[in-house]
This record gives sequence, C-alpha cells and structure tokens, in this order.
Amino acid sequence: MRSSKRRAADNSRGSNSSSDHLQTLHQRLKHALSLGIARPSDDKDRRWKCTDLEIQKHVVRSLAAFLDSSSGPASNHRLLKDSLADIVEALVWILQCKSEAIISMTVNEVVKLVSSNSSMMQLYVTDLINPLSSLLCSSNLEVATSSVTALNMVLSNLSVKREKQVWEIVKEAKILIQIIRIIREFPGGTRPIGNFQEMASLLYTILWRWPQSRYFVWNDTMLIKVLEDCFTKSHLSTKVAVLKLYSALALCNKVANELLENGETILTMMVSCMDGSEPLAVRIEGFRLAQHLVMNSDV
Repeated sequence: MRSSKRRAADNSRGSNSSSDHLQTLHQRLKHALSLGIARPSDDKDRRWKCTDLEIQKHVVRSLAAFLDSSSGPASNHRLLKDSLADIVEALVWILQCKSEAIISMTVNEVVKLVSSNSSMMQLYVTDLINPLSSLLCSSNLEVATSSVTALNMVLSNLSVKREKQVWEIVKEAKILIQIIRIIREFPGGTRPIGNFQEMASLLYTILWRWPQSRYFVWNDTMLIKVLEDCFTKSHLSTKVAVLKLYSALALCNKVANELLENGETILTMMVSCMDGSEPLAVRIEGFRLAQHLVMNSDV
C-alpha cells in the first residue's frame, strides 16, 4: 500500500514538474515574441515586426523548445492558444525576411506547428500560404523542400469551409504554375529526383482538393511527358507518386476520357502495374487509377 502511495506521489511530482517546465518555456516564448512586437500609440494596431536576426533566432528557438515539450494534455494546448496569433505573425514575418541563417529552421517549425495542432491552426493557415509559396523556388534545396512539405501540411489539414477562400490564394500565389515549372526541371536538371516525391505530393493534394485544377495540369503537355519519363525510368516511390497524380487527374471526366481515347501510354502503364512482380504499393495505385478511369469516363 505504501509503495502505491509513494508511486502516486512520485507521479504527481513528475507531472507538476513537467507542467512547471512547460510554463517556463511558454513564458520564455512570450518574452521572445514581445521583443519583436511594434506597439504604436493605438495598441490595437500592434504588429510583429523585427529585422533583428538574433531576436528572430530567439523566437524560433523558443518556439521549438515549447513545441517539443507541449504535446499531450489539453492544458498544454491552452498555453499555445494563448500565444498563437503572435506566433503565426512572427513566423510569417521571419519567413518573408528569408534569412539563410534561420529560414530552414523556421519552415520546420511551421511543419511541426501545423501537423500537431491542425484544428487550432485553421484560423491562421491563410496567413502562411503566401510566405511559404515564395520559398518554393529557393536556391537552397533544403529550404525549398521544407517549404513544399509545410505547404502540403497546410493544404492537407484545411477545413472544407475554407477551401474556396484558400483556392483563391493558391491561384493568386501561382502555386500550381510554380510546381509545374519545378517538376519540369527534374529530368536532366540540377534537382535530385529524390525531391520529386515532395513536389508530387503537394501537387496531388491540390488536384484532390480542387477539381478546377485538374484539366489545367493535364493540359500541360511538357509536364505530362516528364511524368511519363519519371514513371518508366525511376524507382518505386517515384512510380507511386506518378500513379497518384494520374489517379487525381482521372477524377476529371474530360481527362479520363482523353486518357482512354489516346490510351497507349496509360494502358501500358496500368498493365505494367498489374504485373505480379511489382511491389504492392504500385499495384494498389495502378488499380486505383483504373477505377477512377472507369468511374469518370464515358467509355
């Protein structure tokens, strides 16, 4: 009996210690954020606006420490909610500054923030799309790839009621055009094929969520040629990524019909997928593509 009480007391002390530590990290984060908030005479118009690199680093590191310790109880999420508006405003500003010394870490914290708190972030996702999309073409491959991952996370966790608003932002930011241009560069280009999966995954998310994007993408003959080449010449994960893109495109009735009318390439692709020697992931995506073609074509 005594040992049970002792364990309960130890657990309680451990829980309190963890809570106290999180409170301390939250206070440090709030203090770091306060250093970058410009306060005009009218406090309602305050903005996070700081070009000091050391303060920016302090904010991102404080956020990283807090997020790494804040998974779990609902009380932790209440602490995050208390500072979320300032956190997002600071992240947007830092992303827009594009400082090489901190940009990669900042994007990674955006990924962490959105993936762990998707419902809480719904009010703020629209603020993050433009600064993230401006990093797609970064010469720093790590930054470009991380921004793709972050954008995909933002769009994948979007609530249905925000889809129309976000589609307008996606169009205005020319995200589809940027993705298409980047994917075209993969064969024979400077970008490693290993980054193709991240870019294809973001494109798939857009195609799946917004039907109006599908024929626009299909109509880009250079892109489709690159996808065909990637399917025939690349490894497993790239094949699966290409098949998923074709499946999403085939959700468009006009694309499904044109795929079947000019079907030599697509039929060869599907037949190769059904081969018993192909990995299960390829066969599953091949069957899904065939299903979408049958369901959405007039054939």
